[in-house]
Amino acid sequence: MTGTSKGLSRVALALALLLLAPALGCETKAVTIAIPGYGLGDVDGIQLWRLDESTGRYVRVCRLEIGVPRTPKAGVEVLPYLQVCAAPGQIGMDMQATISRLPTDPSTIVVKLFYFRFAAPGQYRASSYNSAGESALSPTALTL
Repeated sequence: MTGTSKGLSRVALALALLLLAPALGCETKAVTIAIPGYGLGDVDGIQLWRLDESTGRYVRVCRLEIGVPRTPKAGVEVLPYLQVCAAPGQIGMDMQATISRLPTDPSTIVVKLFYFRFAAPGQYRASSYNSAGESALSPTALTL
């Protein structure tokens, strides 16, 4: 299979999963996030946290493992990522997002990531991680 064929197969699989998401009991949500330090190699992924209403604390629900940016089309950078969740029945899926870089800080990227939410709607925060550890939770909470 050629590189183009593989790419088209992945796109077809991603589209099929997006269409099947409601039948699988999940909802697709888009989250736009700025990732400071990514251009310096300081970030390996994003950890999503959901507010546990019974305890009032945020708990880990999924991580988005991010890869090395690619430029499949001239001038368009994309970020490959994989959603990995601990709950049974949830699958990981290779996805990609278009990268925008801040003109004032090219090491910060802004991406629109898709998140497949299997749980009930709730309040979410994010942190970034790498081999040295994890950042603090984002100051902003989103309802997903």
